[in-house]
Amino acid sequence: MREAVGAPAPAGRPGRGRRPGARESILDAIRAAEPLSRVELAKITGLTEAAVSMTVRRLLEEGLVVETGRTPTGGKPRTLLQLDPIARLAVGVHLDEDATTYVLTGQTGGVIARLARPASLGDDRDSILRALAADIDTLLAGSGIDPARCLGVGIVWPGPHSGGTPADDTLPHLRGLRGEELGRQLSETTGWPVLVENDATAAAVGEYWVARVGPDQTFAALYMGGGIGAGIVVEGRAMRGGHASAGEFGHLCLEVFGPECWCGSRGCLEILAGPRTVVTAAREDRIAAAEAGLDPAQPSRTVTADFGAIARAARAGAPHCRALLESSARYVAAAAETVVNLLDIDLVVLTGPGFAAASAIYGPAIMRRLAPADAKTWHRNVTVTVSLAAATASATGAAALVLQSHLRA
Repeated sequence: MREAVGAPAPAGRPGRGRRPGARESILDAIRAAEPLSRVELAKITGLTEAAVSMTVRRLLEEGLVVETGRTPTGGKPRTLLQLDPIARLAVGVHLDEDATTYVLTGQTGGVIARLARPASLGDDRDSILRALAADIDTLLAGSGIDPARCLGVGIVWPGPHSGGTPADDTLPHLRGLRGEELGRQLSETTGWPVLVENDATAAAVGEYWVARVGPDQTFAALYMGGGIGAGIVVEGRAMRGGHASAGEFGHLCLEVFGPECWCGSRGCLEILAGPRTVVTAAREDRIAAAEAGLDPAQPSRTVTADFGAIARAARAGAPHCRALLESSARYVAAAAETVVNLLDIDLVVLTGPGFAAASAIYGPAIMRRLAPADAKTWHRNVTVTVSLAAATASATGAAALVLQSHLRA
């Protein structure tokens, strides 16, 4: 058993949001716009200078914040503060159907070390747990950083929150292990506290962490992997809802009498235009299949891999593949407009391997859909952007959730 910095948190999902205190307000402000002086922190957070000074002193004593030079002013020079990127660390693990990705992340969001393995981890539960534990040890050892600085492990995978498969919260290669069960057993095996999250929510937190989005910014991260989902961040915290199912973007109803979705409803975005539907359509279209190099006589590798092949073909000018993606993008754009209108947000981030591969089609489609009503009625200027860390956003977000749960305690 290892002894991590701080009190171990139980395996499971992060807790619900609450009003931020002085500690987390200051950490968030520095993370978003470092370096900052104490005076600037008071202005940004609304805290008194006395409260800022007292909190900063404690953060300096803990080693989370360091002083870095001074800035000249008209009066007394101000000492600047920034986060120590390796003062506290966490491991994020993304268990996808294509691969298992591990990242070691510090409190500034940078990926310190990264490791990728084939999706298959073992033939039974015990071997899967041993493989995960061994890979986490390898990641930490290869980083050259003291493992005692690690606060724990975050685990994410495409579960019912992102769609694409029946909502059983499992992946075939995990031999029936479910989210909370895997979190608990991995914690027992490794000695680390373990948090469990779905990939879309984790990707949104990863974007907030890595892109240093301001703590007052509300945004939606639309995630496309084997399914399609969304993570919503409000004041630096992921919105989860009463049953940790907020952000079911793929199950917005776009056709009242549409086809039945695996979730039990009808006309959902997922069944109308999700990546699995695109892949199925391509495999049933002889020309599209040839354009993407898909063999209809052979079983699909994975939805993510086949969708990536279709996107690559579309980028190369393949007309049938492009038409399939453009049709999907129109539905996605309509659903995105609903999210923007419902939440009154002005930032939409596209992330995950699907959007990373086909953002040149989906991004413009969303912007075209939003523009007329924004210009005529809402007078907004919504930004649609592609995550710069789409490939590792979920793993980074998983690590960030661990960091948040401890640094904000």
